[in-house]
Amino acid sequence: MDRYTSVMLDRPPAISDKDIGVRFPADADDEELDLAGESGVFADLDSFYRLSTAQLASTHTTETSVFLLCLRLRKITSKIHTKFQQKTKESGQQVMSQMELATASGTIYMNLDELLNELEGWRNSAPIFPNPKCLFERQEWYDLLLMRERLLIIRKAIDLVPKQNNVPPRDLLNLCLEYSVGTITTFCAMFDQGLVTYTRSYFQTLFTAGLSVMFCVSVVEDLDYHTIKNASEAVKKGEKTLKLMVEGLPDAVHYVALYEALRADILRKTKNQRPDAVHSEQNIPLGITNEGGGSGQFQLDGSINSGIDVHGPAMQHDSSWPILTPDGTANETHSIQMHDTAMENQLLSWDIFGDNIFWSMEAGMLGEYVYGSSVAGQFLNDL
Repeated sequence: MDRYTSVMLDRPPAISDKDIGVRFPADADDEELDLAGESGVFADLDSFYRLSTAQLASTHTTETSVFLLCLRLRKITSKIHTKFQQKTKESGQQVMSQMELATASGTIYMNLDELLNELEGWRNSAPIFPNPKCLFERQEWYDLLLMRERLLIIRKAIDLVPKQNNVPPRDLLNLCLEYSVGTITTFCAMFDQGLVTYTRSYFQTLFTAGLSVMFCVSVVEDLDYHTIKNASEAVKKGEKTLKLMVEGLPDAVHYVALYEALRADILRKTKNQRPDAVHSEQNIPLGITNEGGGSGQFQLDGSINSGIDVHGPAMQHDSSWPILTPDGTANETHSIQMHDTAMENQLLSWDIFGDNIFWSMEAGMLGEYVYGSSVAGQFLNDL
């Protein structure tokens, strides 16, 4: 529980790793333990544990295989927080020299590489169930856990790495975009199949991944066409799934409204700066309204979806949502102008997010969401 709450709240754990000396249980079924005890070959349970651990393979599955896999992942997650939290304390808010900046960057990259390799090794050690009986025996779930932890690592690295003009290094942004899109794609596919349902932890993961995609797209100015297209589709999938999840998490409605507003703002600006990169989003005919009379929806580039979506089914606007998109029955050109004016007035400006605030937006344990800025908090209250 300490580790779980620490991860959710992005705080150092109350119990240090070095103070934990509990060994893992043996990766064996109850029947195997009974037979081992009756055989008299093993002097004690520890000797059986050592032998069973040495003979482990991904094709060997027991009642405890998934449990042990999750424990090993928690150890890596704890290591992620420990390494980067320690780095935060060391660096503080002091002005660093060029040598210190280079050293700090090198340490962050070294830790990043080490932890990503550990995660890859963890994924390769996942048990393989020929006929999975539940979510926790499916390879897709292991893939989702891998992508989630990768995103956690890269976000922390971006938060701490020295920046030029407040922009993180390009290679880290590329990794962040890759892992964010991967997290959204993997989760949404599982959600659509009914393999996972809404939880606050999943909501946090999807919400954070979507904002991470938007951040990367907003600060990298020379992304290629296919990268932007994949990012745009991922953000759309994420928004659609978040809206479905919020039916069971009604107190999170403002966060989905915020997500929708940022999606429209960021990709509208992307379209204005790089129209060739989002050309496919302009293939929606103007002047066509939804025959069912439903509300229109902003596309990722800020244009209007009036019921015809060349990439997939349109997301219908629910009247119970905070009004952040114009009425699709109105003139599309006029609606876009109104939207642009609102953005220029910074009502939904990206500037409300400081660097630390954006990367520290995490879900709380008691139905609340931790938001580290009084300005941003006031913005949410006004929605």
